[in-house]
Amino acid sequence: MRIKISDRNNPKGSCTVRLFDVAEFSPYDGPGTRTVVYFQGCNAHCAWCHSPQSQPGHAPLLFNTNVCARCQRCVSACPYGVHSFSQGIHHIDRTRCNQCGACIEQCPNSIAGVRGSALHLPTAEVSVSSLFEQIDPYIRLNGKNGGITLSGGEALLQPEAAEELLRSCKQRGYHTAIETSGLLSLATYERVLPLVDLWLFGMRIITHPHALPHHHHIKEVLGLLIRNNASVLPRIPMIPSYFDRDDVLQSIASLLAEHSLTTVSLMPWNRNYAICYTESGIPLQMQPPSSTEIELCESKITSFFNNLTFKLYEHI
Repeated sequence: MRIKISDRNNPKGSCTVRLFDVAEFSPYDGPGTRTVVYFQGCNAHCAWCHSPQSQPGHAPLLFNTNVCARCQRCVSACPYGVHSFSQGIHHIDRTRCNQCGACIEQCPNSIAGVRGSALHLPTAEVSVSSLFEQIDPYIRLNGKNGGITLSGGEALLQPEAAEELLRSCKQRGYHTAIETSGLLSLATYERVLPLVDLWLFGMRIITHPHALPHHHHIKEVLGLLIRNNASVLPRIPMIPSYFDRDDVLQSIASLLAEHSLTTVSLMPWNRNYAICYTESGIPLQMQPPSSTEIELCESKITSFFNNLTFKLYEHI
């Protein structure tokens, strides 16, 4: 279930948060039923990213061709020449888009802020107090075995907003979790340590074929969390040609052993991987693997870590 978040109030002193989605009653991203807030912006730039629209400060205009009526109202509505039609095909030049939303207002198959519309600008800017007011009833319904998870993107790239939201949740006694790549500064993690009950820690030893391995930095961040008695659930993405490599698996194994971490979460390949790239006009950096490659990757990981306990807190 998804709800539309709007800025109902902006009291003095409340931070502004940029987010691109909120999921209610999610069985993923932490124990029990979760309310998941997806923060906009990410610094990891993983080649296999399943939410490429989450990486920049503001998501690009999304276009769902399957529900486009080809009425061409967007052409006359947009003053910047973003939309054009040729032989019945809808073309979008996002380099011209200033995200004013005029095309969405005129499109008969679009509703501002609603995912799945023909045209959609997913990034919303709201005060943290307004966000909390709107999601608080859903977090309560999650019950004592559930809670809230800050995801992304990378939530801690907006540290003030993340801290304010976490503090509001802890004041109500809610279980809090953060999904992180582990690729931010130690000071960023220290800032919110007392407010986080569970760290969903991505073991992103590599993020791109041309990037240097992140083993050393991840080791420092994991050490900080463990020294402060934080609860950490490592997450291994099942990405063929990345996380089925012996050197990567050995790096992960050494990190887990050093910090006595014996339970991990496997993150399955999202078979809808290409949809967000198509809708946002972002070129694929990694071609979708075959079913056989996905199965072999999962088999390689599970056999390599046959001494560990696996939990299925999956982000799909």
